[in-house]
Amino acid sequence: MRISRVVPAVAIAILLFALAGCASRGIDLTRSADQMDFGVRMARSNLWREALFRFERAVEIEPANAMAQNNLAVAYEGIGEFDKARDAYAEALRLDRSNQYIQKNYSRFVEFYSRNRRREQLLRENDEKSAATAPAEEEEERSEPVELSRPEQPPGPGELPVSDVPPDPTPPVPASPPVTDPPPPGGEL
Repeated sequence: MRISRVVPAVAIAILLFALAGCASRGIDLTRSADQMDFGVRMARSNLWREALFRFERAVEIEPANAMAQNNLAVAYEGIGEFDKARDAYAEALRLDRSNQYIQKNYSRFVEFYSRNRRREQLLRENDEKSAATAPAEEEEERSEPVELSRPEQPPGPGELPVSDVPPDPTPPVPASPPVTDPPPPGGEL
């Protein structure tokens, strides 16, 4: 019985500590920049679902923010939602076509899926060749078909413009929002 009382108390203490930490840093989650900053920290910790949530909030707060759209696209890539990533990149490029950071991330995205498309095509060709050359009796022995996990289809040619920026081999990282407000007195440096 004593343990059942301690666990909720510890959970509440942790929650209060976390909230106090946010308050002491001057984080205002009604601001797009603060949502983006929090999302970037989550993405760097590989907490892509939380990062996605924060970037979605940033876009809700400030829909015309191209960097929020870019970060949303990167988070969608991080969780494997490639169609949504393509759409978010399209919106980011629509909002700020001259942003080289967005162009570079989109270029990486397109290159990755171009390679993935070629790999998928080779896999299909190999599957077809092995099916055509395999003896018929081997098919009868298999009771259930084997399903391979494959990535979703890449974007089709011409669906989004590819920038002139050459692909960069490093993985995309969400952009930190620009710091415009000085930290509050006694805040973290």
